[in-house]
Amino acid sequence: MHSAEQLVRSVYDRIAERYDDRWGRHMRQPQDRLTAGLALVPGARCADIGCGTGIETVEMLRQVAPGEVVGVDCSEEMLRAARARAADAGLQLSTRRAEGELFIRRAAASSFDVVTLRFCLAYLNWRSALPCLGRMLRSGGRAGILTNLSSSTPQAYAVYCRMADELNLGRVELPVPESAGQVSEVLQRGGLRTVEAWTHRFRLWFGSGAQVASWLQESGFVTHAALREFPPEVLQPLCDEFATRLEAYREPDGIPLDFELAGIIAVRR
Repeated sequence: MHSAEQLVRSVYDRIAERYDDRWGRHMRQPQDRLTAGLALVPGARCADIGCGTGIETVEMLRQVAPGEVVGVDCSEEMLRAARARAADAGLQLSTRRAEGELFIRRAAASSFDVVTLRFCLAYLNWRSALPCLGRMLRSGGRAGILTNLSSSTPQAYAVYCRMADELNLGRVELPVPESAGQVSEVLQRGGLRTVEAWTHRFRLWFGSGAQVASWLQESGFVTHAALREFPPEVLQPLCDEFATRLEAYREPDGIPLDFELAGIIAVRR
């Protein structure tokens, strides 16, 4: 029996090569805005938790050189891609394969000037982990959070809820925050004051419900361990039915998925 952490790691190891095309390329604007808000300076020591393939991690490394950025991710394949990206830029990236929450809890006090978490709140207990960021940061240090909100992909979530209710399966609680304000309140418990918060909305279009279902898995957006509880001969018909029901959301340009993200910059008092 695999743990939830092992299942997430295996998913991201599998999709690392395609991750930037399926997900990362849609995130450039909010990612760049978060990095700009960190007020990075040469010589700073940073941690980028949930660094993925390292697009923004390497940009942070450029800005703090000769400082250090530690890229943290649970997937070794993601970290391998991040190190290769840094090497292509003539830079050396420190990496750590670790679960984000464990890294946060085990980090030495006042050991970083900047800590970021990018799209990884779904994989940790963010209500208890985020207040610990204040302990990691030096005085005046900054934390940057970029996360999906629970309002993302309402089309897919509505179909899932109807199917779960019909099958008496019980709904899986959404693991991400409802708003930027909710994240700010949690950070404040750790002595961090929010200085900038925003939301970013966008829409992706798909040609069919089957393409939506495939994208949700191949982008890493859906990785819940509950999916592994079904044998393939049961799961595939469920996925096919899910895809068919998504056709109800078809518009002239195709089937949409709407996303809402939150970005938060907070400073240690």
